[in-house]
Amino acid sequence: MKKLLSSHWRKREHFLKNGSSLWGRIIKISLLATFVGGIFAANLMGREAVSNAGILNDYFVEKFQYTEINGENLFFYIVGERVPLLLLLFVLSFTSFGILGGIFMLGWQGFSVGFMLSTAIAKYGVKGILLVLAGLFPQYLFYFPVYLLYCYLTVYLRQRIAVERYDNISQRYYIFSAGILLIMCFLVIFFAGIFLESYINPFILKQILKLFF
Repeated sequence: MKKLLSSHWRKREHFLKNGSSLWGRIIKISLLATFVGGIFAANLMGREAVSNAGILNDYFVEKFQYTEINGENLFFYIVGERVPLLLLLFVLSFTSFGILGGIFMLGWQGFSVGFMLSTAIAKYGVKGILLVLAGLFPQYLFYFPVYLLYCYLTVYLRQRIAVERYDNISQRYYIFSAGILLIMCFLVIFFAGIFLESYINPFILKQILKLFF
């Protein structure tokens, strides 16, 4: 009996380790592929077509420089834009769609950054990188880890749920409780990023824009 339990445990741990390693590679490859895809997409569209995208738009830049940003209004606007999708992902994390949703979200971030970097360099040269980084700093120091850790959390949850499916209920309850606790931590980190995007990023971006205009 002891040998049987030991064998079962080794098989379970082997399954979890191999599955995590595979999904880890998929996540990394997807992020790199979408980043490169964003660069190619920007180049395929041509310089003129993308030169007015986002913070590269001259009209937007002019208005942004001389407009007083209301941090509170911006905070609630960003919450309305970002949080509903994040909450949906958190709900999906306990289903089979959570992993795909996380990879899609992380991939979209990679594509967007690759696209913006390529367009900024096309318009301003190497210093355009500084402009894009200013648009992402410091909030993406909080957003990106949440998206990345979410992907790994969904992998862990689905594997543990699959392994414990036929075991005792208390173990599954523990897995769900741990998942919810981690999700709450992710939300706190994400809201910290929103706060920084609302109150700190506009100031940083305005200072950087002075170097361009």
